[in-house]
Amino acid sequence: MIKVLQSGIQTTIQDYGRYGYRSFGISVSGVLSTYSSRLANILAGNEMNAPVLEMVQSPHSFLFDEDCLVSFCGGGLIPSINGSPLPLFEPLLIEKGAIVDIKKPIEGFRLYMAVAGGFKASSFLNSCSTHLLSATGGFEGRVIKKNDILNMLQPSSVSQHIAGLLKKNLFFNIDQSLSPKIHSKEIRIITGHEYELLTDESRVNLSAHSFHLTNDYNRMGYRLKSEMLQLKEKKEMISTAVTKGTIQLLPDGQTILLMSDCQTAGGYSRIGQIIEADHCRCAQLKPGDEISFQIISLPEAERLYLEQEQRLLELQQKVQQIFA
Repeated sequence: MIKVLQSGIQTTIQDYGRYGYRSFGISVSGVLSTYSSRLANILAGNEMNAPVLEMVQSPHSFLFDEDCLVSFCGGGLIPSINGSPLPLFEPLLIEKGAIVDIKKPIEGFRLYMAVAGGFKASSFLNSCSTHLLSATGGFEGRVIKKNDILNMLQPSSVSQHIAGLLKKNLFFNIDQSLSPKIHSKEIRIITGHEYELLTDESRVNLSAHSFHLTNDYNRMGYRLKSEMLQLKEKKEMISTAVTKGTIQLLPDGQTILLMSDCQTAGGYSRIGQIIEADHCRCAQLKPGDEISFQIISLPEAERLYLEQEQRLLELQQKVQQIFA
């Protein structure tokens, strides 16, 4: 087990999220970066959807009450033991009695920690993801707090073999190309259903101007500030489907980028959609950042997504072949 000595401002247990319930108005929720969380799980010898800790950039400290295979992927923070930094994007063996401090800030905003077997968590509608507004899933449906005890599920045989090699000081390094440019502030999008309703000038400005992330920011979405965007004419919309990555145009000409805990339907114009391959970039954004949007085609978005998925599958197969 792991004892929480210090927890950050919004540390939660998450997996992919709960799918199949959007028609009932239930948010998918789940990790903001499926790429970083899956990569962390692969390196810990888990199935890719095992529950992980999602940590926002703020001080954390954990006491390990048993030997534990872990991996850290993402950004925002660097873990350390006795002041010595631990690497990201590698499997690590933390010994019983060790205190892991995660306090030094680095580029990015969210760090994912996977443990062998995955974190034990409450399931709601076939997902262990924490949904804070409904207080369901994860660890009692809430953020992790000081003195909480985190328990792990039974490690797989792959996890046990990785841990065995690390005990012999045999290190397993991954191809660094597997850690994509998650800190890039250029976010690629495809045009949304109401994109053509924008004025010609606003369509140019969507990709030509930068957008500033305001302090109105949470797991439901990021409010952005930029040059005002306008529709050709005012249009009342019937509420329609939205999802993670949808860019909505508000009546005041500003925009919102929806994230994992977003609602399932909305009445604002959907002018763009973040491509799946760049959700890992959005997870690393924080208030004050400036981003830009690059419009690409749907076939290009599909190609980038398939390339990213292929890299993960190749790593998973490599780990299973080596350690099974």
